[in-house]
Amino acid sequence: PRPREHMAELCPPSRSRCGLLLVCLAVANAFGGLSDDLGLHAVPLFRKPAVSTGQLELVEEGLNVLRAQTEPFAIVSAVGPTRTGKSSILGRAFFRGEHENIFEVGSGVTSHTGGVWIASQPIEVKVADGNTLRVLFIDTEGFSGVGGITSKTYEANLFGLVYLLSSVVIFNTMFPVDASTVASLNAHASHALSMLQALTDSGQLVQKAKPRLVWSIQSFNIYNLHNSGMAATDLLAALRNASRASGAGIAVLGGEAASSSTWLVERLFEQQELVTVRRPHASDEVVANLAKYNSTILSADYLHDADQVRAAAMHDLKAVHRCKEAGTVLTLSECTPQPLVGTDFVAQVSLWLKHGYILDRSDLELDTADEAETLNRLRERNRKWFDEQCATLNEELRTKFYWYREESADNAKLRDEAVAAVDKMMKGFHGAALSRLVESGVFWKFPGKGAMLVEAQADQAMQRCKETLDGTRRHMEGWTASHRATKATPAQELFKKLEAEAPKPTGGLSYKLVAEDSSCFSNAGGAGDIHRLHLGNGMTLEACAEAVSKKCECGRGFEHDKGNDGYCGCGMAGTPNTDCTESDDDFSYGSARYIMFNPACLNQQSEARKRALEQANAAAGGEDGGGALPAAVVKDYDAPKKRRQVCFDVYD
Repeated sequence: PRPREHMAELCPPSRSRCGLLLVCLAVANAFGGLSDDLGLHAVPLFRKPAVSTGQLELVEEGLNVLRAQTEPFAIVSAVGPTRTGKSSILGRAFFRGEHENIFEVGSGVTSHTGGVWIASQPIEVKVADGNTLRVLFIDTEGFSGVGGITSKTYEANLFGLVYLLSSVVIFNTMFPVDASTVASLNAHASHALSMLQALTDSGQLVQKAKPRLVWSIQSFNIYNLHNSGMAATDLLAALRNASRASGAGIAVLGGEAASSSTWLVERLFEQQELVTVRRPHASDEVVANLAKYNSTILSADYLHDADQVRAAAMHDLKAVHRCKEAGTVLTLSECTPQPLVGTDFVAQVSLWLKHGYILDRSDLELDTADEAETLNRLRERNRKWFDEQCATLNEELRTKFYWYREESADNAKLRDEAVAAVDKMMKGFHGAALSRLVESGVFWKFPGKGAMLVEAQADQAMQRCKETLDGTRRHMEGWTASHRATKATPAQELFKKLEAEAPKPTGGLSYKLVAEDSSCFSNAGGAGDIHRLHLGNGMTLEACAEAVSKKCECGRGFEHDKGNDGYCGCGMAGTPNTDCTESDDDFSYGSARYIMFNPACLNQQSEARKRALEQANAAAGGEDGGGALPAAVVKDYDAPKKRRQVCFDVYD
């Protein structure tokens, strides 16, 4: 029995309030049969095959654990999808305390456990007849995992063998349960039936009673169940299409799950019990790194639910055995069990492994698939997806810099946080890409090569994206500084300075860059972009300037966006946007805004007005006639035009 001095581990002083003390005493009593041998650890029992569709390989270290059992013993195994907490629930339910991490717990997005592992020593528990029974625990690799070689055939054989080995199978999944969860369990049950059929066909009858099933649903929101007026037994009944709470199953599971067809589980397991397990801790960091934290800081609800998993698994537990009666997987009432010692059980397991191998038909596609073409298509899809993700992050970074463009300590902090946030999201490329791979058919055809390709592409994509984001950060830092400087200078003062710096025209147009990442956008009084003229696309900067110069409806301001198909536009003359300054807080990435000093349209207007005056003068009797305009007036139109400011710039 576990020494009483270890009560401090289970119930520290900080949690010794009355209610929690009772819980801790109950937990301590429940774990009275746990060995205190510091040598307790997990050892491999089955190794993954070298090829994804090969047979599992027995490991002597695990077989020696089985051979060492000279008294009746039972086996409790955990199976289920990857990253659902199988290793954790085994540790917290059956080994709480110093050995609660006996099965290594992962903290990333890829599968952590590989193959099948068994505890190096059994624990002793009291069973229904008052006697003690030794129990060995098995942890398995999660289904549909990433980060290693796997296939549907591998998973089919893993589930089938664990089913045959076990007195109790804990099927561990995550909340919520839906049609896909039921379908997954049904699929695994069909694999076990296929293995039983293969053994029968080879003359190896499986003369044993059906094991029991405990379905553990992790991170369960208990209020969803309460709101539907259901208990866990009702939920399990709904999954069997026999809900005792009419209609309630649909509310929790969705219509598809509640209407699932034949449930093979009932044919394979003596009894089925569903246990809801609430979230271990409110913190995502704690949940993601559960192995770093002992049970004393975990939720009392989670520990209570882990105890329920233990109680369900230990209920009516039977030792591994062979039935006297002929037949395959009998009910308990049909079987007269003869307990097996370890050496006999190992011999039985070896036969199951040798004669029970099954092949999932979908893996046969490997023989006809064009590997190079398939992987090339995957490479192109991945490249496009990585580029799209990086473009999204890039746009996010530009947007945040624009939002927090004004100079202040708070904005500087928010800009730094934006850089850190996109960097963190970029580092998630690996996990996201591997998840996408698992959902594709390529994964099941070429799991190893597909995963290696995605890993390599993710590394390359992260490097490319980092360079892009670093460039955007530098660009936006320069823009914010330039933007603040531009806003601090009155427009007319800035234009005078630019005009003085502009090269003197020698027959060509004279214009100067005012601002980058800026346009002639206008939103006059919220009425829309009505003071901007669109002159077309596909233009060079020189062609755009020429078009603006000849468009008399344009003012002096114009924009050109080389990256946007050579877009060209201008501010509308005679409006507040004539110099493209109506929206002084505009940000248009890649666009450049200019000011023109000698548009041809103004000279054309001057010539037209001069000719009109000369005609009027001639009609009035010539240069010396009465009513004729003085020559000085006509001559004045040849002089340089002076600008004056009214409500906007005009020329006369």
